[in-house]
Amino acid sequence: MESFRIDLMNGRKVVRTVSVAAQSPVHAVVKTIPKPLMPGKAPGKPWIRVRNAAGGKSSAFRVVD
Repeated sequence: MESFRIDLMNGRKVVRTVSVAAQSPVHAVVKTIPKPLMPGKAPGKPWIRVRNAAGGKSSAFRVVD
C-alpha cells in the first residue's frame, strides 16, 4: 500500500488535508469521502485533490450533485 494525501479544495485554497494508506488514488478517495465522485473539477465548486505522499502525479475529483 502507498500513502496518499487528500486535500479538500475550494478553488485554489486547501480547506482540509487528510493522509491515508491505499492501493491507488481512487481507492484513497473512496475510503475518505463517502459520497459519489467523478473525475475532474467543476468551476466554482469544491473539489478533492489526491496526491501520492512521495510526490508525483495528482488526481482531481468532484462530488456528484
